[in-house]
Amino acid sequence: RQGGRALWLSGLCWGVMFTAFMVALTLTTVASVLVTMAAGPLLTALIARITLGHRIPARTWAAILAAGVGIAWMFGHQAGGSGIAGTLVALLVPLAGAVNWTIAQRAHARGHDVDLVPAVLVGAALSSLATLPLALPFQATPHDLGLLAFLGLTQLAIPCALAVVCARVLQAPEISLLALLEVVFGIA
Repeated sequence: RQGGRALWLSGLCWGVMFTAFMVALTLTTVASVLVTMAAGPLLTALIARITLGHRIPARTWAAILAAGVGIAWMFGHQAGGSGIAGTLVALLVPLAGAVNWTIAQRAHARGHDVDLVPAVLVGAALSSLATLPLALPFQATPHDLGLLAFLGLTQLAIPCALAVVCARVLQAPEISLLALLEVVFGIA
């Protein structure tokens, strides 16, 4: 309730990221979604530069370029093709992420050190509401629900909360580079 505008905008971004990721996975291959997410650092650097005036160090630009080229090279043959709709939906993930990290940086730069960890919960709730019609009729077994709860905690809640905590000390493009670990671990 006291988070203000930054909290709710960040929560909306998280909701878009969660929802777009899941919907994209139903429309195209995992590789296409992950390669598309590799655009995150570049989009974040550009948005942070335009809106916040961040000067991006050469080492960060080099890391962004190296990561993007490496991921595209590894999975380029699997991207695109018949799953173009899924790839376009997946593009919402790095775009919303770029906006989210910029919101966190902007709030911090203005001296509003709002705890944006609850924004992850807001985003999860918004995503759950948006995807509820897609889940009908409910057919998950107790075993499925246990796996979903485990994955939700270990792959979403904990890493996302840690990313928000990192946003307090790292620049937006650096946080986005850390998010590329999703590509590596997504493959695993």
